[in-house]
Amino acid sequence: MGQKITTAGLPPRWGLQHEPGPKGPGRVLWFGPKRIALDDIQSIDAGEVRERPVAGLLMGASMFLVVAMCLAFGVYEVGWRERFLLGTVFLSLLGLAGLYDSSTIKTQRFFEVKIATGSQGVVTFASADAAEVDALLGALAGAGIQA
Repeated sequence: MGQKITTAGLPPRWGLQHEPGPKGPGRVLWFGPKRIALDDIQSIDAGEVRERPVAGLLMGASMFLVVAMCLAFGVYEVGWRERFLLGTVFLSLLGLAGLYDSSTIKTQRFFEVKIATGSQGVVTFASADAAEVDALLGALAGAGIQA
């Protein structure tokens, strides 16, 4: 039921249409701002991508821990006031919370279709909906282009 709510009323993300071109009218695949002539498509590669986007969290956590270490060094070795240890504790807790958050992130899954063209290079269409990618591949196969 939730899927029906999120996809109801959304405009199409891709389509095939006839457009005039330099060599006469031809069929064009469009998605987003990209327009690809079907005659220009050289190959299609479709697949599933799984990733865990933790780089930003790990960078933030490491920065908090480095600053906490610098504060502790300043207090113990340089002679800064002991009240800066409170900042060390606070920043260390933020760094440890970032490390914990990065360990709990689940793998994200999406599907992508890489279309190699002669004029635009490799153009990528990505979607979290497998049915949408299957419909795109089916429409391209119906137009005579195989993945």
